[in-house]
Amino acid sequence: MSTVKTVAFVEPSFYGVSFAKVAYEQGHRVISIVSSEDNPKKYGYEGIYHDLIVADIRDEDSLFQAIAESPYAGKLDALIPATDYASHLTAKVAERLGLRSVPYEAALKSRNKDLARQAYAEHGVPSAEFRNVKTFEEAAAAAEEIGYPVVLKPTNCASSQNVYFINDEAELRRAMDVIVAFKVTYMDFKVREEYLIEQYLQGPEFSVELFLRNGEPLFAAVTEKLTTPLPYFVETLHTLPSPSHTDRQEEIIRTAVDALKAIGLTNGPSHVEVKLTPSGPRIIEVNGRPGGDHISSDLLVLAFGVDIFEATVNYYLGHPVAIGKKHIRAATIAYVTAERDGVLERIEGFELLPQHPSVIRAHILAVPGDNVVQAKSSDDRLAYFIVASDTPQEAKRLALSLLDGLKVVYRNQEAEIA
Repeated sequence: MSTVKTVAFVEPSFYGVSFAKVAYEQGHRVISIVSSEDNPKKYGYEGIYHDLIVADIRDEDSLFQAIAESPYAGKLDALIPATDYASHLTAKVAERLGLRSVPYEAALKSRNKDLARQAYAEHGVPSAEFRNVKTFEEAAAAAEEIGYPVVLKPTNCASSQNVYFINDEAELRRAMDVIVAFKVTYMDFKVREEYLIEQYLQGPEFSVELFLRNGEPLFAAVTEKLTTPLPYFVETLHTLPSPSHTDRQEEIIRTAVDALKAIGLTNGPSHVEVKLTPSGPRIIEVNGRPGGDHISSDLLVLAFGVDIFEATVNYYLGHPVAIGKKHIRAATIAYVTAERDGVLERIEGFELLPQHPSVIRAHILAVPGDNVVQAKSSDDRLAYFIVASDTPQEAKRLALSLLDGLKVVYRNQEAEIA
């Protein structure tokens, strides 16, 4: 019997590129289901697939029909969501094809933050007090009930897009004007016209990287996160494993597992964001997929020798899943952000990073002449670098020290006009 399987990925992008890469390197036949033939170039997975199927990935029937009319009808061994936005649709299509998948309802709840919050409340999982709102009037009433400061966010977006820290009604009115005008997110997925007003949770932030089998963790690790100063929530530093609050790690993991069970995610990979508040761990959000931001593709590999993408491909194929830690080290990814709006000239000192013995990779996302802004979402970050070390404390210290040595230099626009 051939060990080469046919594995289809729905729109590999961001974290999903690592999925395609792993399956390709395992020797499987990799099919990418995409909304445009330009996407492999756009998202960086040229050369790591064998065939493309074009479909409207925002529509379940279009996805199903595109597969049914392709040479792979009845021949797929796995159908894997490789972008957050299509995860619930992929689950539905996989169910129709009789392939292993995340339950549709669970995928839907992990995509829609309000449905997830309702599930946590029903199952007694500690999260944030919240209200669903559509208008400024509803938002103002909800904020009064919950008590300022509050957080305003879309129900079905990612990357901290239009997530606001709100101190008072005037700020709420301005933010609602922006969020109501925000109609389309990545890959032309529609932004739901329902929003969340949430209690602002105080405390340090973590994510839990998990792989569950029948509701029990085969693998669990806690990542410490640092974010930009309020009013925004852009992640600027991830350290794995966490260098802080290690005595609370089991409690943080248990809360994350309870949240996953509450929404029905009991098998496969997940990335759960948690705040350690004075009253204990509370859930920010759950993602039924490996962590992005190079947490899964780089930090887990560097820290523990764990490839969660390989484990996930094997899980979807029904193969044995091996996901034990091969070694114990530590890694940090640091992101460079602009402290003000302007035109980028250069990031001074960045060119020296690759020569540092602990720097694994340094990559610039913005180029000279780009208009840059104070970071409001993950899309606004300018560059990143990854360091590895023997301990998480050392990895974090080194990353912060190197970050401190960088300077964002802005182009003198008056001189440019002259």
